[in-house]
Order: sequence, then C-alpha cells, then structure tokens
Amino acid sequence: MKSLVIVAFCFCAILLAQSPPSEEAVWRDFMGWLQKQEPNSKPSDLIGSYRENLLHQGISETEAGRRMGVVSNSIFTRRRGVELLWDKVFAGKDPIFLQTPSRVVMSAIEGRKPGKALDVGMGQGRNSVYLAAQGWDVTGFDPSSEGVRIARSNAEKTGVTFRAVVARDDEFSYGEEQWDLIVVTYVRDLTRYDADQYWKALRPGGLVVYENGADEKNSVLEAFLRYQIVRFEDVLTSGEWNPDRQSRIQRLIAQKTVR
Repeated sequence: MKSLVIVAFCFCAILLAQSPPSEEAVWRDFMGWLQKQEPNSKPSDLIGSYRENLLHQGISETEAGRRMGVVSNSIFTRRRGVELLWDKVFAGKDPIFLQTPSRVVMSAIEGRKPGKALDVGMGQGRNSVYLAAQGWDVTGFDPSSEGVRIARSNAEKTGVTFRAVVARDDEFSYGEEQWDLIVVTYVRDLTRYDADQYWKALRPGGLVVYENGADEKNSVLEAFLRYQIVRFEDVLTSGEWNPDRQSRIQRLIAQKTVR
C-alpha cells in the first residue's frame, strides 16, 4: 500500500511539473525577461524576441503561442508593462518615429491664438515642445517615465517649459472646459468614450487633433460626428512611425462647436 501511495504521489508531481504555467506566471516571467533587455526603439522586436527566447528553451510552438497571447493581452493594459515597454522604446538609439512636430498639429494651430494645450501620450514631447515654443500653455503626459524625462530635457534644450506628467490616459484627470487644444498622435484608435471625454474637457471652440494608423471601420470619424469636422483624411502615405514605409494613415481635426 505504501508503495502505491509513493507511485501516485510521484505521478501527480510529474503532472504538476508538466502543466502549463498560469497566466500570472507567464506575465511575471515576461516582465522579468523584459527588464533585462537592452533598449530597442522597435516595440515589435522587443515583444517578438520573447517568443524566440521561449522556443530556444524548448517550449513547443503551441505553448509559446499561448504565452505570447497572454503577453499581447497584457502589455498595453497593465500599468507596469506599458511603462517598461515604452521606457525601453524611448531609450533606444535608433528611433523609428519622427522627432519633429506633427504636420497635422502645425496645420491645426496655424493662425489660432495660443491657449491651453494637452498632449495625450506625448512620448518624447516633440509636439509639446513645439506648442510651448509657439506660446501655448502646454501639459503633456505619458506612461513612460523615460519618455517624460527626455521630453523635459528636450524642452530645456529648446528653452521652453511645459508641465510633463507620468500617467496613463485612464489615470489623467482631463477636467471640464480646461483645454483649447487636445493632441493625440500615434497613441491608439479613439473611441466614442474619448470623444465624449474630450468634449467635456474642451472649451467651446477647442480642437482635437488626431493622427494614427487607419481604423478599418472608420469608427474614429463616427465617434467625433458630434463635433464640427474641420479636416479628415484617410490616405496611403509615410506615417510618423516607420516613416520609411507606406501605410494607411488617418488624420482628424475636430472642433467643439461654440455655444
């Protein structure tokens, strides 16, 4: 009887050892791995090389795919994951994004009296620094402490000042009727919730300026139909991320109508 118990115990131990790790265990492993990686301006390379690491360990294609699914579902939603990933990207030596201000932002403010501007997901602060240099009272925020550090440094080198905050967009308090301009470039597709939140946060006559890779269903445009659409385009062109390749880009300038 004793020998049967020992055999059963060993069998259970083998099954437990072979069972795939939980999603939390996968996430902890990925974060530990990412922490050790050198800065890289290409987020797809950073994330994709983790899969190569798993396969190198002898993990099956199927299990590696499952773990990468866990990573993909968490990397842009968990605060520490978002911060660490973009810290690595912004510290990279060869940026895959333009470091000059967005042309759509420059176009949007042409001839407008400077006011209060908010730069959502400002990265290294290229638009924030530009707006501050044009006389705008600028606040910019980003989840990456490294991005914010570089933005502050760029502002100092340019001889301008603006308020730079480390925060995700779901942590930042937009307030009510505070802003004359809200800039969102290459952050994510905007939703109707965003449109409603920006409407509340903008002063009458204020603008939302947006640019990103194309939203296939045009849901961004539909979300902003409450606004006066000053400009909208959906074009195949070189974007400000990966500017060496052609991609489908959407640009939007939308105005909160004056009461």
